[in-house]
Amino acid sequence: MGHIYFIMWVSGAGKGTLINNLKKSDLDLYIPLSYRSRAIRENEINWVDSHFISKGEFFHQIEAWEFLEYAIVHETDYVGTKYEDVINKGINLWKTVVKELDINGLKRLKKERPAFDSSYTTIFLNIPTEILRERIEKRWALMRDEELERRINSAIMEEEEARKLCDYLIDATKSEIEVLEEVFKIIKK
Repeated sequence: MGHIYFIMWVSGAGKGTLINNLKKSDLDLYIPLSYRSRAIRENEINWVDSHFISKGEFFHQIEAWEFLEYAIVHETDYVGTKYEDVINKGINLWKTVVKELDINGLKRLKKERPAFDSSYTTIFLNIPTEILRERIEKRWALMRDEELERRINSAIMEEEEARKLCDYLIDATKSEIEVLEEVFKIIKK
């Protein structure tokens, strides 16, 4: 059997950078795409960055038990991981799978599929709240104060949950190379 490494984060912790660096690495990794119900952003490409589908399609696929896990993101949109993509195309073929996952997805996975626990390792990218605030403000300069505070509060709660549920916490204030090396050490164990 293969194994899956779920990369978890708070917004602004550098998950996208880490995933892109893992894709460029010489490790033989399988990195399936997420399914999302939100609109495609200007810099994204459907079926390259994620699979963008309507909320109706997402609900239909939830009802058909097609998702290994899914969660509501920022109280408006859904994101999920297809069972087929991770299990049948990944770990059943003895692949090392790397997949992003948020804390709510992990909680749903633990609740709905407890027998799957030994098939994955969770890695949480953590940063202090003040640095997170700076990164979010820089990334989304026009974000309303209420939205910023909601994201900060969500990140604080996610960190608390991650300390209880995750196998590894990595200091994401380190350089992207140091973070990548720490993830390599975990995967190569």
